[in-house]
Amino acid sequence: MRHSGVFIKYLVVTVLVISGAALSSCSSLHSPLPLIEKAEKPLRTAVYVGTGSAYRFAHDEWERMPAYDYEFSVVQRFREDGWESVKEIYRRHPEYDGRAGDRDQTLYFRVKTGPAEGNSRTLHVQSSWGQGKGTADADLGNIVVEFSPDISRFSPFNAFRITQHFFYDERRLRETVEIFRRQDGHERPFMKMEEEADMYLPVKK
Repeated sequence: MRHSGVFIKYLVVTVLVISGAALSSCSSLHSPLPLIEKAEKPLRTAVYVGTGSAYRFAHDEWERMPAYDYEFSVVQRFREDGWESVKEIYRRHPEYDGRAGDRDQTLYFRVKTGPAEGNSRTLHVQSSWGQGKGTADADLGNIVVEFSPDISRFSPFNAFRITQHFFYDERRLRETVEIFRRQDGHERPFMKMEEEADMYLPVKK
């Protein structure tokens, strides 16, 4: 998916430990992206650069958590059946405690779009957060996708929701990443990230 935010203490992170003596001669073959034998040329590419502001839900209200804020960039490559997005996140606040994972993270989203049905279409997503499903309007200006990752039942959350609003005329994106617990038909908020980004699109020839 193009974005979102990313506040997941329970994301699986592969760590390669290399001794200092061997560091100069060894490298990791692990990649956060799916491996491919040959890169395909996309139909077109868009780039997003922005910031995310973090909030925690406590005492029945949203509380700012600036230590969890981040900068991000997204490269979005469009295909015949949808798009592929790679998102880089950088948490640079000195008081960040690592509970949302590494300071620097790479997230992957592969979105396949269904045919337009009236004013909407269905989205199917494979991502660093697992599988997701959502809807978009016909021109892909407003998107909502939800993920239900396989995490501990003792976790304070069990679902993520990404809501995106694209303002193409202004070359701007606004996105909200919600982290919450869904149980017995109710949602209990845990955290959210409010993102804003500038959008860079190719010049039409």
